[in-house]
Amino acid sequence: MSHSPQKESGSKTYDEAWRAINLLVRADGSWSGRERNVCYRNRGDGAFDDISFVSGLDLNTDGRAFVPLDFDFDGDLDLILKNRNGPGLRAFRNDGPVPGGRRIEVRLQGRESNRDAVGARVWVETERRTLMREVVSGAGFLSQRSRRPGFGLAADESVRKLRVRWPAGTVQEFPDVTAAGLLSIVEGEDRAAPGKQPRPARRPSVAASAAVSTGTALAEPVPAPAFRLESLDGWIALEDLVGSKTLLNFWATWCPPCRKELQEFAAHAREFAAAGIQIAAVSVDDPAERSKVRAFAAELALPFPVLFADDATVNAYTVLNENLFDRRRPLAIPTSLLLDEDGRVIAVYRGETRAAEIYRTRGEKPESLPFGGRWILAAPRRDFVELGAAFAERNLPGPAIAMFEEAAARGVETPGLLNNFAAALLQSGESERAERLLRRSLEIRPNQADARVNLAGRLLARGATGEAAAMLEASLAVFPDDAAALDLLGSARFAAGDLDAAEAAYRRGLELAPENANLHENLGALLAAAGRSREALDELEQARKLGADSAQLHMNLGSLYMQGGMSANGLLAFRRAVRADPADYGANLNLALYYAQAGDMRQVLQWARAAKEADPERAEAPLLETRALIGLGQRPQAAEVLRGVLERHPGSAEAQALLRELE
Repeated sequence: MSHSPQKESGSKTYDEAWRAINLLVRADGSWSGRERNVCYRNRGDGAFDDISFVSGLDLNTDGRAFVPLDFDFDGDLDLILKNRNGPGLRAFRNDGPVPGGRRIEVRLQGRESNRDAVGARVWVETERRTLMREVVSGAGFLSQRSRRPGFGLAADESVRKLRVRWPAGTVQEFPDVTAAGLLSIVEGEDRAAPGKQPRPARRPSVAASAAVSTGTALAEPVPAPAFRLESLDGWIALEDLVGSKTLLNFWATWCPPCRKELQEFAAHAREFAAAGIQIAAVSVDDPAERSKVRAFAAELALPFPVLFADDATVNAYTVLNENLFDRRRPLAIPTSLLLDEDGRVIAVYRGETRAAEIYRTRGEKPESLPFGGRWILAAPRRDFVELGAAFAERNLPGPAIAMFEEAAARGVETPGLLNNFAAALLQSGESERAERLLRRSLEIRPNQADARVNLAGRLLARGATGEAAAMLEASLAVFPDDAAALDLLGSARFAAGDLDAAEAAYRRGLELAPENANLHENLGALLAAAGRSREALDELEQARKLGADSAQLHMNLGSLYMQGGMSANGLLAFRRAVRADPADYGANLNLALYYAQAGDMRQVLQWARAAKEADPERAEAPLLETRALIGLGQRPQAAEVLRGVLERHPGSAEAQALLRELE
């Protein structure tokens, strides 16, 4: 057996792969590729028949375990099948023909041996053959079959002798066993007595069932994602609903059950009010269908607010719905969430729900579990870190931060919380707080690649290049194959002016992650700074092909193409930069400069004004606008623009000279 490593090591890719697998499992994904189950019938001559299809057992669920037992007590073996995905358990009754055969089951009770007789062996000898079964514990994966050894006999087959070898070592023989069914044998007693056989189970009769509850009260309230949505009469935010219980109902005009549910909610508006519950109906219809939503609400005369969901709200509540329960489910329509007075989800109603169920229970959870017992370990609690990470992965930093705040308020201070919390804060621009959390995480567990890389990125952003480089070197000493760390180390060396070391880091990163667009882009920028234009173009184009689409990437490409005399390619790159970020000052300014060089003053005017709108404080764009206006013969307008430039930049010599020419 190999020894445990003395030095901490690890693989981010391995950890991420396991996390992806667990997410797949909870979303009812298949580990085995949806392979169908197989079932074989023993012919008794050393061969088997494939009866998978005719038996109905050829399901394409992820089968994990099975137990054969006679659960209906009719003499033949039935089957319980355990699946990893739903339904988790399936019971298959064996109703196949039994042509005169019979079955013997033996229930053993140890005295000198263990009471369940685990380890005992039972032989049944007939005139044709000898059969043996052993009493075992833990006979299969995730399963425990019956501890009563069973034997199937033909109609004309008689038992000559039954022999038991007990775990204590003694052997007992029982001749002339003629009874079928259940035999009871106690260690040391000289007879196999007929056991009391339960009556065969009756088939269930078909009858109308009572309505099934669609609601689930949460054991722990969960903060509802914040929103501010337009309604039929203005705007409504989540904080406007705080102070009273609120039923958030997600619905759509194309959903027939939604119509029935909303009609019922409207008819029971007084009962809801008496129960202290207000209703907010959130339409998930396409924005182009708002007129249809208004007509629908008017037709039903809904007496409560109707809101128009935006993409961010739908995404946030979809993530919440998927993660409230162990099995990941998309947000079904209709779905209702009951919020408490603080805006926290306390109950979820999936599918069409009766109004009485909601306003009668008010989302109140039971005082105790529906069965007795005690917790051996701590009672299960919701993992708010995992819930926050789910929001962060879907680019929803606001709800993610709310969940991380909830975890922190409950006393959680693990590296997992601190790192994920910091990442969400960085995405929201709260960089100083994020840095504090990352430093605390590294105090708790120093050798964390992700925390070090994230903190180094923050340090680089605020100019602490030396500290960032030292941190990355330390991380790479433990995790030498961390492409993200190599990428940042290259940027730190680049910022420090050590181009050779930066290039070495980028190229090592690309050896590990050749499809990493960011590494190609950063290497391209370095090569361009070193004057290696042809190599730079190749790297930047590779980054673009791999999906990089930043305005800066396209501007760098455009500049290199222009330097190489490929103006058509340069124009295409500058236009891509504006498409990537229409509000980017440099992207718009580059287009204005391109058309100025081409002499197209109308295009110069358009793009210079777009650049000025992106950043009114900078002088280059209005000066280009002025030259375009002069070229188009609009001198008074040009003078007006120059006066605006001089108000912001009174020392601009170029603006002063142009204004003198115009006056």
